[in-house]
Amino acid sequence: MSNQKTDTEDNREEISRMQQKALERRREFWGWVISLVAAVAIALALRLFVFEFIRVDGDSMLPTLHTNEYVFMEKVTYWFEEPRYGDIVICYYPNRTETFVKRVIGTPGDTIEIRDGTLYINGVPDTNYFSGYLEHSMEPVTVPEHSVFVMGDNRNASMDSTNGSIGPLPVSMILGRAVFVIWPFDQIRGL
Repeated sequence: MSNQKTDTEDNREEISRMQQKALERRREFWGWVISLVAAVAIALALRLFVFEFIRVDGDSMLPTLHTNEYVFMEKVTYWFEEPRYGDIVICYYPNRTETFVKRVIGTPGDTIEIRDGTLYINGVPDTNYFSGYLEHSMEPVTVPEHSVFVMGDNRNASMDSTNGSIGPLPVSMILGRAVFVIWPFDQIRGL
């Protein structure tokens, strides 16, 4: 009889160990699931609110940016301050869903004009970022409050604020600021 108790007790201990191992495997599995879900949620939150990689498509920012380069765009700066002259921004245009990469060349209160092939900002010729001849004209436009005037660095091949259907952009249409080129690796550089 004592052997039977011992065998029964051994069976109970073996079953208890098996149950304990199964419980540990379930806990480990759910630990991994929770860790994976948390990592995905953090990555999505960072991409949505903090930074994003944007692919350049087109020639409008030559020679600064080239097609198929990827830029690192940070989204935090413009929560605290408005875009500044010279910033390269990622933006939307009115009634468009795609994003555009452009340079801020006018901030609130600035008057922008293109006359005789030259860009004027507040009546002063501006050759920063582009020193060529502009092939089009534009009557003076004053940039409203909480807005910016954007142009491509390759200004004769750029759809930008000089186009009457776009004009100055509300800051709310700016997604973020391009900080540096991240790809291709041999072209990594600050902007």
